[in-house]
Amino acid sequence: MSTSETITRVYREAVATYGLAGVNRLEAEESAIATLIVEVRAGRLDIDMEAALRAQLRKADESDGRSADGMLRRIAAGDQPLTLADFDVVVTLGGGLRKTWGMLDPDVDLSAMNEIRYKNYRAARDAFHEFNSNVLAVKSMCSGYGTMLDAFEDGAFIPEAKGNAA
Repeated sequence: MSTSETITRVYREAVATYGLAGVNRLEAEESAIATLIVEVRAGRLDIDMEAALRAQLRKADESDGRSADGMLRRIAAGDQPLTLADFDVVVTLGGGLRKTWGMLDPDVDLSAMNEIRYKNYRAARDAFHEFNSNVLAVKSMCSGYGTMLDAFEDGAFIPEAKGNAA
């Protein structure tokens, strides 16, 4: 089993231990990390440091993206004062291009950011419509079962059984 598969399996098992009550993300992560650290220290699991660092960089990039949205909102609303540190935030311009807020061209780059946001909005809207249709179909198939596993074990997901839920 690859490292990625092992991590996924441990995470799924950690969440599954909470059963019907579920668990918040942070607690699930902490539970999985506790198990994974034991495996790493025992030498049964190798961690790719470059991949781990890349994941942290992506997290920083996403965080800065949210900060950039906040900066735009603050400037538009006149919520001042701004500080020099505010202009270090990295923004996404599309096509993988990044700049700091301080280096943005107000005409060209803000227009590019707006176009990206609009494309993302349309994609999210379309994805929601498909997701909602799927939710309604699955709810119809599984109505009356206590859990999705109950529905599966009773054959609700077998094509010829559609519409024959308990």
